[in-house]
This record gives sequence, structure tokens and C-alpha cells, in this order.
Amino acid sequence: MLKRVPLRSKKMLDAARGQSCVNCGVADDTVVAAHYQGIRSSEFGKGIGQKPSDLMVADLCRKCHEAFDNYEGSGYENRQYRRIDNSEQFLTNIVRTIMRRIEQGVIEVK
Repeated sequence: MLKRVPLRSKKMLDAARGQSCVNCGVADDTVVAAHYQGIRSSEFGKGIGQKPSDLMVADLCRKCHEAFDNYEGSGYENRQYRRIDNSEQFLTNIVRTIMRRIEQGVIEVK
């Protein structure tokens, strides 16, 4: 069982500054480290008034961040299917962001 105390890392969050969006590719000053809000977020430390681990972030622009927060863009009419699709897409973007952080040396793999 995973320990559910979320990792906090200013370095992980600050690394989003100046990056392009891992979802749409736009490079503007709205890109932030957006925390995962998907269907499994509680497994990564999300709780009442608490965001998931700072490892569970994706570099998203304002437009994509808002779309994920509102479950937009999946093409499914069924709300539950939209939530599942949204969650899977967000998790893919988290992996892209982790790979970026490794390439940048923010995360070191020994």
C-alpha cells in the first residue's frame, strides 16, 4: 500500500515556469504545474483541502488546465466516460512532465 502523505517540492512546481504545455504545445506565460484531479487522485494524497503529491503534476497552459478541471474535450456524452477519459489523458501528461523533469535534471534517477 502506498503511503498517502503527499510529496511537496517547490523545485518540481517551479520547473513549469517557462515550459510549453505538454498537452497542446503552446509556449506562453500561463503554463503551470497543474495537480492531478482525476478519479484516482486520493491514491496520490488528495484530500479535503489538500492537493495530490507534487510529483503528480503536468505542465499545462491555462486553457488546457481549465479544460481538464471541467472534464471538457473528451468527446463522450456520458459524464462518467468523460471523467475516465480525462483522468487517463491527465495521467499521460503527468508522465510526459516527469520525463521532462528527468531530462532537465530536476528529478535525478540513479
